Amino acid sequence: MWREGYVSGGDTRFFVRALGHGDDLAVLLHGWPEDGSSWRRVAPLLVDAGYRVACPDLKGFGATDTPHRGYDAETLADEISQLIRNLHVRRAVLVGHDWGGAVALATAFRHPGRVQALAVASSPFRQLDLRRSWHIPLWNLPVAPEVAFRVAARPLVAAAVRYSAVVTEAFTDDVLDAYAAAVARDPAAWLSYYRTLSRRAIAAWAMRRVRGRTGLLPDPPAPHRLRVPTAVLWGEHDPVTPFHLAPRVAHDLDAALVPIPGVGHFVHEEDPLAVARAVIDLAGRGQGSPVPTGAERPGD
Repeated sequence: MWREGYVSGGDTRFFVRALGHGDDLAVLLHGWPEDGSSWRRVAPLLVDAGYRVACPDLKGFGATDTPHRGYDAETLADEISQLIRNLHVRRAVLVGHDWGGAVALATAFRHPGRVQALAVASSPFRQLDLRRSWHIPLWNLPVAPEVAFRVAARPLVAAAVRYSAVVTEAFTDDVLDAYAAAVARDPAAWLSYYRTLSRRAIAAWAMRRVRGRTGLLPDPPAPHRLRVPTAVLWGEHDPVTPFHLAPRVAHDLDAALVPIPGVGHFVHEEDPLAVARAVIDLAGRGQGSPVPTGAERPGD
């Protein structure tokens, strides 16, 4: 049975959906335009493998607090670290998709002692393809994105899902309604991810291109290496963050690459079994035994 409630992480109150019991915790972080319920088919599979699972709405989304500042990587990482502590464990398996992957990465870099293992899905690190992720500069515009999502969240979310997903059965009308509500509540809040983290990423990407073509800029410091077991999960037919980015991300993170065939951007909703298996394998659980195929929706 799913449990719901608020758990603090620093100055932010996170709305958390939880399933299962015990000291082995997996924290699952969603991306745009979802909320924590997007893990509704992955979480039961992890519970059957022995985990307690927590699925928070990210800051700025859904029922979690929606401040308009504090979306830098350091603050986001500190909040997730404190959330893990307030879920009464020393460390957790951390799984993130899209923006949730960026937050999970920041947490693992800044607070490795809180992270047992890390899985990131469809979440670029130091890599961008703005020909495909054209929405990033668009959503950095002032005012217009806020107005658009205030007045037309439902059709915009539905269009984004149709464009980004290959397997669409999970995206029922009820699911799309919930996601539209999650992003319509306060668009200025979640747009802060694009206006803070993505601006850093675009600036770093542009500097790498200039450096590679001209040699005029000094080499950047080598990226810090993660100190936790890490896997990069990626849909082979992802139209938003295309698969050609995945090997570069895995290389930069010194991580295992787990391609997921036949799916698009929303890997955890399009193939929850593959995602659950990858997480369990990464954490060293369930070796030699099949992952159960049952799934339970929040509220069932």
